[in-house]
This record gives sequence, C-alpha cells and structure tokens, in this order.
Amino acid sequence: MKTIGRIQRIIVAAFFLLLLLPLLGFFGTEMNWEEVCLNRRRLGLLENSVCLGGLSALLCMMIGLLAAMKIHNGRLRNSNKRWFFLLLAPVPYYIYALMWMYLVRMLGQFDRRIMSTAMTGLLPSVFVNVMSFLPMVVGLSLVALEHHDTVLEEMGSVYAHGNLVFRKIVFPAIRPVVLASGALVFVLSVTDFSVPSLFQYQTFTLEIFSEYSRGGNLGEIARLALPLILIVLAVILVMEKGLKSIPVRQKQSGNKGLILSGIQDKAGRIAIVICVLQVTVPLLVFILQIKDWSDLLDSLLLCSEELLVSLLIALISAVIAVGLAGPTAVWLQKKHHFWWILAILPMAIPSSLIGMGLLSAVNGSIIHDISRTALFPALGCAVKYMPFAVIIFSARARRVHREELDMAMVYTDGGWDYFRKILIPVYRPAMIGAGSLVFLLTLGEEGIGLILMPPGYETLAVKVYNYLHYGASELVSGFCLITIVVTAMILLTVLKQIGRK
Repeated sequence: MKTIGRIQRIIVAAFFLLLLLPLLGFFGTEMNWEEVCLNRRRLGLLENSVCLGGLSALLCMMIGLLAAMKIHNGRLRNSNKRWFFLLLAPVPYYIYALMWMYLVRMLGQFDRRIMSTAMTGLLPSVFVNVMSFLPMVVGLSLVALEHHDTVLEEMGSVYAHGNLVFRKIVFPAIRPVVLASGALVFVLSVTDFSVPSLFQYQTFTLEIFSEYSRGGNLGEIARLALPLILIVLAVILVMEKGLKSIPVRQKQSGNKGLILSGIQDKAGRIAIVICVLQVTVPLLVFILQIKDWSDLLDSLLLCSEELLVSLLIALISAVIAVGLAGPTAVWLQKKHHFWWILAILPMAIPSSLIGMGLLSAVNGSIIHDISRTALFPALGCAVKYMPFAVIIFSARARRVHREELDMAMVYTDGGWDYFRKILIPVYRPAMIGAGSLVFLLTLGEEGIGLILMPPGYETLAVKVYNYLHYGASELVSGFCLITIVVTAMILLTVLKQIGRK
C-alpha cells in the first residue's frame, strides 16, 4: 500500500504544478498597483458581468429546481426516461446562440422592431446561458432529490399536503446543492466572453480579452482582472458547503412521490416544457434551415476535421482532469482549508487569462514543443476545469467509509489488486461524472482555444464563432446540426453503457 501512497503524492504534486503553471507566465511582468484598477467605464462592465451571471444563475435555479421537482414526483419518477433533458447537455453554447438568432429573424418578419431590440444585449446572452447550463442544474437538483434522506419526507406526507412537505422539508435538505448549481452557472457565465461578444453585450471578461489583443501586457491584464477574480472566488467560498455536498450517485426513488397541486404543480409542468423545448427546438430550427440536404454533406466535409479536433481535445482534457483530480480530492480530505481554496482557484479565473498565462509560461521553456500539438489547448482546458472534477470527487470521497477501505486492504493481494478491485469501483460514479462534465465544458470552450490553438488546428467552437460574426448561414446550420447529432449519439452511448453497469 506504500506504493499507492507514493503514487498519490506524485499525482498531487503534478496536479498543483499544472494548476500553478499559468501563474508562472505572469511572473516578471510589470504591475503598477498604484493606478486605479477600475474607472467608471470598467466598473460598469463589471456590473454587466455580475448582472449576466446573476440572472443566468437565478433563472437556471428556478427552472431547474421546478423541473426536477416535477420529474421526481411525477410519472417519470422511476423511469430511465427521466434523464431526457441531458440529451443535448454536451451541445456547446453556440447552438443556442444561433437558434436565438434564427428565431428573432423569423419573428422580425412580422415586426421589424423585434430585430433591433432582441438581437443584441443582455436578453439573448442570458437566454443562451440558461439554455446551455439548464441540463446541468436540472441534473444536480434531480440527483439531490433522489439522494436526500426520505424518512422525514415520508413522515411529513402523513400529516401535510405535498406542496407544504416540499417547501418545509425537502427543499431545505437539497438547498445547498441547488445554490451550488447556481454558483456554478454564475462562475461559468461571468468568466466567459464568447456569448456576450456574439450579442455585443459589453462585459468585464470581454474587456480583459480586448486588452490582451491591444497590448499583450500581462501585468496590466492581471491587475485588471483581479476584481472579477475576487468576486467569483467569494461566490465559490460562500457556496463551498453546497459544492462539497453535491451527490455523485443517485438512489432509487421508490414507488411513490409527493402529490403536488396548484401553482407549484403548474410551475413544474411549465419548467418541464422548457426542458423539452431546450431539446427539441434546436433540432427543429436547424432542420428547417437546411433547404438543400446536399449542403449538409458539404458541411460535414468542411467541419469533420474541426469536429475530430474538438473531440480529441475534450477527451484529453477529461482524462487529465480525472487522472489528477481524483487522487488530489482524496488527499485534500485531511488537509488544511488553504489547499482546498488553491485547488479550486482556477474556477475564479477567466479562461482567456489561463490561456495567456500558460502561453507565456510555455513559450521558450523546455516544454515549448507541446505548443505545436493538440495537447496544449487540452492542458489549458484541464487547468480550467480540474476544480469541477475535484468537487465531484470530494463529494464522493466523503461518502466512502474509511473503515471499509481499510478492511478491503486485508483481503487484497497488493497495491494494484486493491486499486483495480476496490478503488476503481468505489470511485467509478465520480470518474464518470467528472469526466463527462469536463468533456462537456471543454467541448464548448472557446477562449482557451483562441489563444492556445497551434497552427493547423481549429476546434468547431472557434470555427462556428468566427462564422457567426459574419452572420448565420446554411453552412453554419449544417455545422450545428452535425454537432447536435454527434454529441447526442455520444451521450446516448455513454448512458447506455452506464445503464448496463
């Protein structure tokens, strides 16, 4: 067992080394801290970012909780079909951005004022974020509902109506997870610039990227980004309890749920309709946009290389994140709070800033050659999204009884036998959950790709992002339809394998 402990320490060291690598790129840069970080204009941009993240998180939590509540207590309670909303969970944000553009243009044929008011600004940015992150929030809320202790719920059902039981007993029990899911949406929204840039909504993160494009002074950029980083880190720390309590393995729901009625029941039905539309509308919109199906073949040929590159980078990123985050999360259980904060720090840093620091650290170093391969952007995405994997593994580690693992050591032949027969099965739910989440987030990542992508490589997210700035077309519709079909097939395959297990 000493071998396992030694390997764990090596992996933990590699985790923090990779995590801190982008910070090395900012060392030696000039930072004039005496200057005021925020003028009136930049303060307004910071407010825009917080507003975008706050509205996206609030709507996702409301819709996600209501949909999960209705699914958990409805006809789909014990059916595998209750996970239908995950069908397009891996679909990148630009799918919903393009869908919004098409819908607005269709409505604009009846009233031109819609085009001028709904094509840019906060509204479309919030819409895209909500549609992109809603499956994650519904999924976390549903798992929390299936995982919480149902004894009090069953006792309350004897003496009170289902609506009251949910408000007084069930919701307080799952509230930390619901708030944590909202915190994740907030973090992902305020640290991303791609969605606001598509709809010309000026945010603080977009200002950081623009500053890098203008001058490339990393010291100035680090000083500029500090207020946003502190805000996001504060949100993460406030929601830390909920983040640590996210369950990673659902329990059987039983045969009977709460009987909901009135406004609560109607709100749940509306939320489920929104989840259904989130899955069906993109498919219908892009199918209607394809006027000549031969163009779809042309789109496939034109984007096949970018699609393969995207899948490869997402796979490498997921493998790195799971391989490093798993042992680190177990190691963090008995360590000082400082190490936990350090492990989740990249969540608070915009993707573009991680890309800038990693590029500066690697250029001219002994590992410079990796900047010419797909491993480079995959490393950047792994740094950004490893904290999400740490959170999932930490939640799983707290549900594993150390005494049972110690007993298992007695009945195994050695370190490898213990690892293969005990640790892998115990942490398999976390491996699947963390790997899927990192894969999903990397697939739609654009900021890191724009900075770290080597010549000759391009992800589909970057390709579509460039096309969208020149206006939507049938070619882009083909790209999006192919992306939907491919990612849905991948997810269905994964879920089918999980079901067999």
